[in-house]
Amino acid sequence: MPVGPIPPAIARDDHGGQRRVVPARFAQLSSVLGLLIGAVTIGFVVRTLASEWSRSRDAILDAEPGWLVLGLVLAGLAMSSIAWTWDDVLDVLGGKVGRARALAWYFIGELGKYLPGGVWPLVGRGEMARRGGVPRARAYASVALSLVTLYLAAMLVAIGLLPFALAGDELGAVVFVLALLPLGLALLHPRVLEPMLALLRRVTRLDLALAVPPWRAMVAVVIRYGPAWLFVGGATWAVARAVTPDPSLARVAFAAVLSWIAGFLAVPVPAGAGVREAVFIAACGLASGEGAVVAVAVRVLFILVDGAGAAIAVPAMRLFAARRPRRARGAASAGSEEEDHGRQQRPGRPTDPLGGTGEPPRQP
Repeated sequence: MPVGPIPPAIARDDHGGQRRVVPARFAQLSSVLGLLIGAVTIGFVVRTLASEWSRSRDAILDAEPGWLVLGLVLAGLAMSSIAWTWDDVLDVLGGKVGRARALAWYFIGELGKYLPGGVWPLVGRGEMARRGGVPRARAYASVALSLVTLYLAAMLVAIGLLPFALAGDELGAVVFVLALLPLGLALLHPRVLEPMLALLRRVTRLDLALAVPPWRAMVAVVIRYGPAWLFVGGATWAVARAVTPDPSLARVAFAAVLSWIAGFLAVPVPAGAGVREAVFIAACGLASGEGAVVAVAVRVLFILVDGAGAAIAVPAMRLFAARRPRRARGAASAGSEEEDHGRQQRPGRPTDPLGGTGEPPRQP
């Protein structure tokens, strides 16, 4: 969620054109509101972490620490990979901002998923991008498209793991995944997105200045999200390996990815809590007690990654905000010097010390 004061006092309109000055009182109110929401969000994160830790503390303390460390590293790579590819989504929509900035926005905005209601991750990341200078419509559209493409990639990875993961009596999960993937890919096609966008404009009466990206570009983004899910599956398997000596890599990874898909579809549930664990236990092939321990321990690791990422992102955002005015002043100074130099040294028209052109005055 957005925290701290708004770095710029100027915002772009939805067309990315002329800027308008944000009233000082509104900016102060928005900053206070951002701090309040940020504090509430951090409170929910701490409460969730304390709750999950109390459920899994004994099992985690008895697990092999080396595998837990590997799981934590892979979890960090998974979340960073998701943030990294969000910049590709922004680029497809015409608003590439740079990997470092996208990473910072992602980790701060994603804390909203721990609040009740599925809208908060969208609002959190969308507001971070908007406050960073991305036009509002493009900022929120990038988050929505990133979520859709992210979970389509999850379905693609899950399908790839199916031949190695499931027995014949688990056809229900197969049908579930196979049915959603082509439907989701079809929704990304411009012939589907353009009417949906037109309907949204009519319903909201907003001038949403968005260009629908080519279908090929969106499919490429789906593929780029694939490694993130391999990291998710690897992190979950590493935790399972810390708890039990012989978990199936393919089956545990499949169950992990499938559980995240189910948690995403359970929109009202904060971060898919409870839903993810139930799906994972049913599909992982471990004993129910071991599956429960792994599911809860993995959630603890990902909460730690989210919190650490946000803790690093907040000072990074302040650094970005401090650099922006310096770059602007440097560009303005360089432009002024170049203009003065061009005025003084023009080809074919020598200057004199008084600033003239060196040519005799024309006769009337």
